[in-house]
Amino acid sequence: MTDGVGKLYKQKPPGWQSSCPVEMRAARKTSVWRATKARRSLNSEGAQNHMRIKALTPILVLLGMLGLVGCGQGAISYGSSWAVVHKASNAGAITSLTIPATGTGNLIVVGLMFNGGTYATSVSDDAGNAYVSADAKAYVGEYSTEMWYAVNSKPGATVVTPTFADSPTHVEITVWEVSGISTSAPDITNTSSGNVTLNNTPGPAVITAQAGDFIVSILFAVDATISGMSTGNEFTNDFTTNGNGWAHITSNSIPAGTHQASWFTSTPQGVYCASTVAFRPAQ
Repeated sequence: MTDGVGKLYKQKPPGWQSSCPVEMRAARKTSVWRATKARRSLNSEGAQNHMRIKALTPILVLLGMLGLVGCGQGAISYGSSWAVVHKASNAGAITSLTIPATGTGNLIVVGLMFNGGTYATSVSDDAGNAYVSADAKAYVGEYSTEMWYAVNSKPGATVVTPTFADSPTHVEITVWEVSGISTSAPDITNTSSGNVTLNNTPGPAVITAQAGDFIVSILFAVDATISGMSTGNEFTNDFTTNGNGWAHITSNSIPAGTHQASWFTSTPQGVYCASTVAFRPAQ
């Protein structure tokens, strides 16, 4: 039997007296002592718990007002909402992309599609932002997709430039600038490749760990032309640059779970490769 904080009693506590007749003590003293001690322990713990709850109440009320805690939430909520600030896209025999001047403290996502069987070695801009690969590199034949990103952006960047190990003859670049994103590494990434199908060519799915992620998905349909998202899909197709797919999740309050972009193609042909990256919202 414990005293409520882990101390074990093997004997009667000090001051305890039995009101039972001597001839009945052997049969009753153990059960009576346990019941009495249980009441004492419950009373003591109840008082302590009441004080703890009383002390925490103002804090819980404040967090509730800020939207940081709630009832019945099955997933972690970071309490902040992202927003797309700027986006830009271009394709062809290009070496860089001109974008609207970046702001301060934002996420910059760079989606790349290219040929030549090569890979990107770096991405840079004219404001000195530090880009890293999201490790979402997909390949099909000589064609590739990659995603790079920079967090906590410096202001004033207007040109984004990828560098490749070899020299592709065709490059496509799309950039999203997004506010309200965590400076930590991406939540999850995924890649896929396969054959373009009629009406519904899905990109790689991701399973997010918390609500409200910002998700970008790109799909390089080598020989087919994408006209938009499949009916009912939860992504917004930002561009159809060169007939390919460049999309982000539409809502900034999506639940945790599986999310997958899917594009519409009326004349399916050829192969594709695709990349998806999910970023956590800021806390």
